[in-house]
Amino acid sequence: MRDTVALQRYLARHIERGLPHHRFTTPQWHDVLVLPAYREATALLETLVQLPAGAGRTLVILVLNRPDADGDPLANADLRVAIAGVSLPCEQRDAVPVLCLNPHTDLYLLDTEILWGPTPAALGVGLARKTGSDLALQWMAAGGISGQWLCSTDADATLPADYFEQLGSAAPAAVAAVFPFRHVPGTEEACNTATALYELRLHQYVLGLEYAGSPYAYHTLGSCLAIRANAYAQVRGFPQRAGAEDFYLLNKLAKLGPIARLHGNCIALQSRRSSRVPFGTGPAVAAILATEHPQEAAIFYHPRCFAALRALLASLPELAHAPNQDITQLLIRHGLDQTLATPAQLALAAQGIATALAHCQRQSTSSAQFLRQFHQWFDAFRTLKFIHALRDAGWPQQSLAQLEALQPALWPTTAVPARDVQHLLGASARHWGWQ
Repeated sequence: MRDTVALQRYLARHIERGLPHHRFTTPQWHDVLVLPAYREATALLETLVQLPAGAGRTLVILVLNRPDADGDPLANADLRVAIAGVSLPCEQRDAVPVLCLNPHTDLYLLDTEILWGPTPAALGVGLARKTGSDLALQWMAAGGISGQWLCSTDADATLPADYFEQLGSAAPAAVAAVFPFRHVPGTEEACNTATALYELRLHQYVLGLEYAGSPYAYHTLGSCLAIRANAYAQVRGFPQRAGAEDFYLLNKLAKLGPIARLHGNCIALQSRRSSRVPFGTGPAVAAILATEHPQEAAIFYHPRCFAALRALLASLPELAHAPNQDITQLLIRHGLDQTLATPAQLALAAQGIATALAHCQRQSTSSAQFLRQFHQWFDAFRTLKFIHALRDAGWPQQSLAQLEALQPALWPTTAVPARDVQHLLGASARHWGWQ
């Protein structure tokens, strides 16, 4: 009942306006995949033709968009012309004009640039993902799509053959799922090196959260994400942001239920230069490339930041019984020295932990409820702010080589020197059951 109310409320109040409505007599597709595209090469069509089969037919909603910061009206012209000129037959599925990519996949072009003009730059890819996902949700509610997952990916992603099969392993209670991924080399060696380092940085952060016992230990890439339709409606869809829309969406979803970390073959992401978003993979890779010696770039969090987080989370049962106690001393009892415990306490105080703990206690009748209340407050965003506060307080970011001498050692291997990027990437993938 709650899911139905949330869906109807979302469709009535929060869905993007002007989306094409259709009435469906029977479900036309089982799976749906939303893919934003901006300044993409025509080779994207070749990638889409190779999409794997799911449990039934798949609908790809290609959201062609252009931010108003890009004044070139021909930015998407080549891809638009290529789609219009594809010789594969177009079909009508309950009056929906689609392009048949292969025997099990249809393409629907949602050309937001033609329909509504350029997108405000501040809304960027977040609005593109939301528009496509809103359309998919609307067609689900109308009976055109029978599946329950809204899958999200990007133009530089090649999906594995078991992509939709992996979703079947997600627990029934999971509100979202994160797919395995890896970056594959492109034609520019320097870019390949920088991208591999950045991917390793992503892994280090998740490994650090795992070590600390955080419930927010998952990757946040919009190209490797699926969301249950009812949960998507409950959190009001993708945030309309020019970047980090995936992080903020998952942060909201994780408060509803578990995020499934899927196992199996990886989504292959192309290593490439990109300036499509203000932050994220493209800008991070560019920053690494801009350093004189990329291998020595200080891009990894100091491991002691995660030790502080671990001490905090280990302290929660005691805080549940006595929230007014001295947090600095509590952190020391859980393994931190004074030089780290004091900045950690100051970082927490700056976020208002005293007020939060009092609220958690008022709203709880058990330790389990206290923990749930605390993690609702100390979410993925506040966790990241805490790590950044410690970084700025004297535990700065490190190069890969510098991590070798630091504790805790977060990499899931000790077989080779800890500066071997490819070995660490492989060990991390095996740690999570990725292939």
